[in-house]
Amino acid sequence: MKRFWILDWGRADPRLTSLYASSIQNSASAAFSLIEVTLAIGIVSFALLAVVGLLPVGLRSVKNANEQAAAANVMNAIADALRTASSTDLATFTNSFAGQTISYITNGSATSVTWTNLTLDGSVETAASPKRLSAVLIITPPTSLSAPGRATVSVAWSAQANPTWNPSPSNTWTKSEGSLTSGIQFLPKL
Repeated sequence: MKRFWILDWGRADPRLTSLYASSIQNSASAAFSLIEVTLAIGIVSFALLAVVGLLPVGLRSVKNANEQAAAANVMNAIADALRTASSTDLATFTNSFAGQTISYITNGSATSVTWTNLTLDGSVETAASPKRLSAVLIITPPTSLSAPGRATVSVAWSAQANPTWNPSPSNTWTKSEGSLTSGIQFLPKL
């Protein structure tokens, strides 16, 4: 036999009322209170602020690493230019790097070359590309064609502060964010 629910619109069926009340009670116990939601948002906000606070430090570290890598590349390019300097008279050796002539005379006096306007790729600054590196090359020429010469190459960044090379007595840069210095040995290229 089938049962039909007959609803009296004037009064509520007690079976339906108790079913509705228990479903409201179950859903209320599974929900979050306003205090719990506020605490969760506060904790997430605090964590995000800590991460956002680290962004400038991370960006500065990346910029410094890029400039240091570029300085190492420029330093190697200057050393290669010195090592590949050639001569027509077996006394004066010349080459160029970034528009500057690198030259030395066998058994001659020490010379130096300075670049104050290099970009990160080692090219000379133009109006569209800002200068980022400064470099210096100090050459102590070989005493003969078979003796090694010595040189010091140093590259400093950031050139916006116009770093200054102090040759005596410290051989260091002032007003730079960082620098790399290396000594090299070379033989005249015959």
